[in-house]
Amino acid sequence: MQANGNVEMVYEVRVSWMDALQDQFGPTPWWLASVVLHVVVILLLMMYTVLGPKPEPEKAIVFHPVTPPPEQTKPIVQEEPEITPVEPIITDMEVPPEKIGDPEAPDIPNVTPGTDGQGKEGVLTDEGPIFLGIGGPPGGTFGSPTYGTPYGPRNPSKLKGVDTSVLPALEWLARHQESDGHWDGEKYEGEDTDAGITGLATIAFLGCGFTERTGKYKMTVVRAVNWMKSQQGEDGCIGRSSTKGGLGYHHAICGMALAQAWAMGRIVSTGNAAQKAVDYSVNIHQVPYSGWRYSPREEPDMSVTGWFVMQLKSAKVAGLKVPGESFQGAINFLDKVTDTTNYSGRAGYQTKEQVNRTLTAVALTSRLFMGWKPQEPMLRGAAEYIMESLPDWNGRNEGVNFYYWYYASLAMFQMGPDYWNKWNTAMKNALIPTQRKGGDEDGSWDPVGQWSSRGGRVYSTALGALCLETFMLYNPLYK
Repeated sequence: MQANGNVEMVYEVRVSWMDALQDQFGPTPWWLASVVLHVVVILLLMMYTVLGPKPEPEKAIVFHPVTPPPEQTKPIVQEEPEITPVEPIITDMEVPPEKIGDPEAPDIPNVTPGTDGQGKEGVLTDEGPIFLGIGGPPGGTFGSPTYGTPYGPRNPSKLKGVDTSVLPALEWLARHQESDGHWDGEKYEGEDTDAGITGLATIAFLGCGFTERTGKYKMTVVRAVNWMKSQQGEDGCIGRSSTKGGLGYHHAICGMALAQAWAMGRIVSTGNAAQKAVDYSVNIHQVPYSGWRYSPREEPDMSVTGWFVMQLKSAKVAGLKVPGESFQGAINFLDKVTDTTNYSGRAGYQTKEQVNRTLTAVALTSRLFMGWKPQEPMLRGAAEYIMESLPDWNGRNEGVNFYYWYYASLAMFQMGPDYWNKWNTAMKNALIPTQRKGGDEDGSWDPVGQWSSRGGRVYSTALGALCLETFMLYNPLYK
């Protein structure tokens, strides 16, 4: 209705939804309209899904682990540093030092030769199991005892062919050991060479089969080994406490003793100390690609180098880790000091012009223990040179040289019966009649001749015993 009173009719027009689309889009094709329509519907549905009411959260499913049966649960083991050089043969029978010697303390059982004490095969050579010290490829068959088993007790008084002079010598050494385990050089006509002579005395007891576990002199060996371990520095060096004799001698001899003690007794702490001694020898003391002398990295000499070869070969046979390049360095130095002209084989101190029989014996022993064969002409030349000066203890003591006799005995035994029989006869003729009888010095040898004034009576007695033990220590290379 308008204001002028005229009535205007308003018609409400109802049109369909399809007609509205027709009016909006006009002549748009129906197929396009259908597409647009579907897109709009889909968008509306998506918005409803995102913005619509959220469903009730489902309860989480919690999985509880099943505890395995006790027999399947493994204990947590705290890993230790890799300081144990080899797997010990008898780990559950290690006896504390205070218990060793106790009649109720467990002792090592009887061991079949060639086994490790638990029925497993041990290190074997061509003719038997390795005993101690030197041996193994390519040296041949030496390295096992002539009599007895490698890890069991061996009483030398019951072994065929052992001279009765050995036991009195060991008895003198046992009586004169200090309470803390070492031997005092200055007390017995020598100088402060305590570490070196303690190592030599220990090797003499080990050579007859007395170990940290077995035998009459078990406590003697235990005390000596424990003292050497107490003298070892953090870097593995042994012997800094001794003021005379040169550090190289002390360390190498003590290292050799520890390696042999580990090979025979299998006390884990002894093996650890022996391995530390090896590590010091090759990583700190040795001149790279060469030999050894008194102080670390000092220009080498043949005398000290020989003891280090003995130490490292003993350690190698005992199962310790010894790098091959350490032996190669020793060979390089041996070649430097050895006269190879006409296969003479004679060796000198630091050059081949300084040849003498003692150093030739050291060099010959070193080559034999590092793989040279007795049949090689250069080695035979060296042996012939040594045989020109047999052991002789004359009235003036001028021919006495325990150091020379020890190394030459080892070498002649390996060179074969033609050399050994003649040498051994002369050595017994020199040593047996001159061994002291009666009194406090009973069983010892006087510290006379070359070098004995340094080590004193302990030195001469230990080396005298080792000379007479030679055939017990190693099987010969020859057949």
